Amino acid sequence: MKLNKKSLIILLSIMVAIGVLACIRMVTLRTANETAYPIYIADGETFDTLMERQQKELYIEHPTVFRLMAKARGLDKRLSPGHYLMKPDMKYIDLVQKLYRGQQDPIRLTIGKFRTPQQLDEYLNGKLMHNDFDIPLDSFHLILPDTYEFYWTVTPEQFMQRMEREYEKFWQEKVGANGERRFELLSMSDFIPDTRLAAIIIASIVEEETNYGPEKPRIASVYWNRLDRGMPLQADPTVKYAVGDFTLRRIMNKHLSTDSPFNTYLHAGLPPAPICLPSKATIDAVIAGEDLESNYLYFCASEKMDGTHRFAATLAEHNRNAAAFHRALTARGIH
Repeated sequence: MKLNKKSLIILLSIMVAIGVLACIRMVTLRTANETAYPIYIADGETFDTLMERQQKELYIEHPTVFRLMAKARGLDKRLSPGHYLMKPDMKYIDLVQKLYRGQQDPIRLTIGKFRTPQQLDEYLNGKLMHNDFDIPLDSFHLILPDTYEFYWTVTPEQFMQRMEREYEKFWQEKVGANGERRFELLSMSDFIPDTRLAAIIIASIVEEETNYGPEKPRIASVYWNRLDRGMPLQADPTVKYAVGDFTLRRIMNKHLSTDSPFNTYLHAGLPPAPICLPSKATIDAVIAGEDLESNYLYFCASEKMDGTHRFAATLAEHNRNAAAFHRALTARGIH
């Protein structure tokens, strides 16, 4: 049957309307995730492997439509590595645009009291795209525990550059006048070649000594005093570090003989590096705490076993405190 002009116009109008409705339907299609869903695109990943992964998650219910949109935008030829959050009920077209433009969402990294660069390397290699983190020991002190936002694709070099900026910012903004005065005094001491590093090393030992904040400046004062008088630190946490067993609850003579530059019973002065990453609060306590000016040269854990310590200015007084503590350990069967 031959269509007249009017019927042809009506038919074309219907077809156009159907096409418009189809296009509207396509551009309003949304993902099926009810919460934000992370998409990780590794370096070198292809669009096809990305689609395979997303189809398994079933968040894109119409993969053919999504694929058409992506190819029309050129996403199949321009896939940028990164971490992208698929927002709840997100339009397909918006997701395509986000991936095409490489609009990454940062991830949060919480850096805590890592004891060795190797522990931190392992953490970062498991959290970020690059798995070749290898932080040297002489840069370990530059890393301050905190929660940071990074792009998933950050390189080891970029990570350390950020840490160095944070380190400088901390010393410029967080250290009060008391800390600056202490630095001025320390800079005149032969045993402190780098006052910032010295403060962090002392803070790392204090961090391992106690979780009780009010005592941290007093414990630090003992170490500063011992250094100033040329006495060995004789810090038990450094022995644990030297032995490589952080679970030790009682330091024995066999542990004290461990040959390591970190063993402050055998080697005078400071260890060569921090024995953990101390918190900013502990660093502040070590350089600007109210109890830093003391005549204490010794301390040991209290026989109360409550996390507090007994402090002493003389060896005789310290021996009495230590004997009480060791009796408490023995009574509790701790060997």
